Amino acid sequence: MPAPLIDYDGEKYYLNYDVPKSIGRVKIFNGVAPVILKAYAWIRSMGAEGLYEAAKVAVLNNNYLYKKLLEISGIDAPYSKDKQRIEQVRYTLEKLTKETGVTSGDIQRRMLDFGLHYWTSHHPYYVPEPATLEPTETPSKEDLDEYIATLAHIVKEAYENPEIVKTAPHNSVIHLVDESGLDDPKEGAITWRSYLKKTVAE
Repeated sequence: MPAPLIDYDGEKYYLNYDVPKSIGRVKIFNGVAPVILKAYAWIRSMGAEGLYEAAKVAVLNNNYLYKKLLEISGIDAPYSKDKQRIEQVRYTLEKLTKETGVTSGDIQRRMLDFGLHYWTSHHPYYVPEPATLEPTETPSKEDLDEYIATLAHIVKEAYENPEIVKTAPHNSVIHLVDESGLDDPKEGAITWRSYLKKTVAE
């Protein structure tokens, strides 16, 4: 059995780490059962033909988005620019930032005002001012066109009136979140326990 075990001493329950023949703690790398179950159910419900069709549509959607976004000033794709992509592209808005001072994070927050999702990248960034847009098989062409038009509108705002973008979101419950510590390993904490160790130790 994995450790710790939950034991009862007659008065209260406690975590028992004294289990010499245990396999140890079960970590996240063994998988998260609900996610695996949902993925399995989706695969079974789609079947081989459905998965093939979903993959084709995801690649088609991504390449459509890729071609259209490269037409917008300030957006670029740093790797193998003239080649087709598979299911996602890591874009860079470095040129836009240099010309307007508007960052990819500012664009992300402005997209919230239009009710659309925009993801920059994991931290630390390895592409300057990244945007990781992954349309998958779900959006229709109309959805993609709306997304492209919204992003083009925000880029136009960045060139004409950057303060609107820099101070976004304007229509959201949560306004600006301090992201300064995301790239600092001394501040970041992956788990609640590691966060407590760092904050209590200070």
